[in-house]
Amino acid sequence: MKKVRSNKLIFIMIALFISVFFYGCGKDADKNTEVSTDSSSSVSEDGSGNGSGQSTENAVKEPLYDRAFLRNLDLQYAKEFSAAFYEGGLILINVGEDSFLLVDEGAEVPEAAKKDEKSGKITILQKPLSNIYNASSSVMDHFLAIDALDRVTMTSTKAEDWSIEEVRKLVEDDTISYVGKYSMPDYEYILDDGCSLAIENQMIYHSPDTKEKLEALEIPVLVERSSLEDEPLGRLEWIKLYGILTGEEEAAQAVFDEQHKKIEEIQSEIGKESGKKLDAALFYIGTNGIVGVRNPDDYMTTLLKMAGAEYSFDHLSGDSSKTYIQLQMEEFYAHAIDADVLIYNSNFGYSPTNIDELIAIDGILVELKAVKNKNVWCYSQDSFQQPTKMADMVNDYYEIFKYVRDGGEEPELMYFERLK
Repeated sequence: MKKVRSNKLIFIMIALFISVFFYGCGKDADKNTEVSTDSSSSVSEDGSGNGSGQSTENAVKEPLYDRAFLRNLDLQYAKEFSAAFYEGGLILINVGEDSFLLVDEGAEVPEAAKKDEKSGKITILQKPLSNIYNASSSVMDHFLAIDALDRVTMTSTKAEDWSIEEVRKLVEDDTISYVGKYSMPDYEYILDDGCSLAIENQMIYHSPDTKEKLEALEIPVLVERSSLEDEPLGRLEWIKLYGILTGEEEAAQAVFDEQHKKIEEIQSEIGKESGKKLDAALFYIGTNGIVGVRNPDDYMTTLLKMAGAEYSFDHLSGDSSKTYIQLQMEEFYAHAIDADVLIYNSNFGYSPTNIDELIAIDGILVELKAVKNKNVWCYSQDSFQQPTKMADMVNDYYEIFKYVRDGGEEPELMYFERLK
């Protein structure tokens, strides 16, 4: 970690003692109230903020703090955030129940907005946003894709836990500083670094005191909700939010359009095909012999289906809070025996390097169709950290399924390696 430039520990202790006390008494009471709707502002629940996930086409286009409405951010898939643009360099951003007012550099912050911030109804963000503390590893890829990684100076993910090489190197050389686990960050360092925004993921709700402490130190906290999106492209579309925050809206749109086009082209090819779809399964085997199969409603499973396959464990009740569903080997065998393709996640449990090592885990696996035909692929890269590469992941799946179905030359893949 870079050397802290000054010691502010006493200030932090006093600030936390005083601010957290009043924070708990006041802000939560106003959490679900609307931004004030007096003569200087007007935002309704289904207005241009659209935090409830409603279509922006039906959004109310009312003035905000006496500033005329200009446009809504065009969102095709994302439902967990929205943004509306107003005259005077104001952008209203809604993320779930939280509202943020992004103000252009040098633009005047309306007095009514300041009052709303004091009452806890809105958080004001003043551009340029720099020295960002990003505690959500999946968000870093968005910043990288729009060439805005220089705005991020802090992370809660250690260098060795990054699968994105560019980010790993930046954390290793302390250009991006590791400031501790997301639930126990170095508050003094974050404050001293001049943090203008902290980005957290949903895990922060397991450690609410951390969020409250950051806010008590007047560090704005944005809890991203991309993992709650039903559509993978909705998760990708969050790149538009980071484009707005960094002033790289055009670059964000370009990345989204590129990935969207690639997926459309793949699905167009799938639409031309005839015959029964292949069956495929995503799984790993733990050290205790229990099999984990990917949730049928999970992000990776959805990408597999987008590539044209049926999922062998679609019958399992989808619990969106679980990435994997644990099964005894016998139950796994019963539903995977006729699967055409098996995809093994080497991030967990055993990590076989060939078919024989996979069979050695449990002899019953030799009876599986995909094992007999050596149609088992492994992946080890953390796809969760690379949401802007989803089209490449879908294409890898598609190439695997096409090879298994039609034969020919084995494809060269970005994310998968065949067990032989």
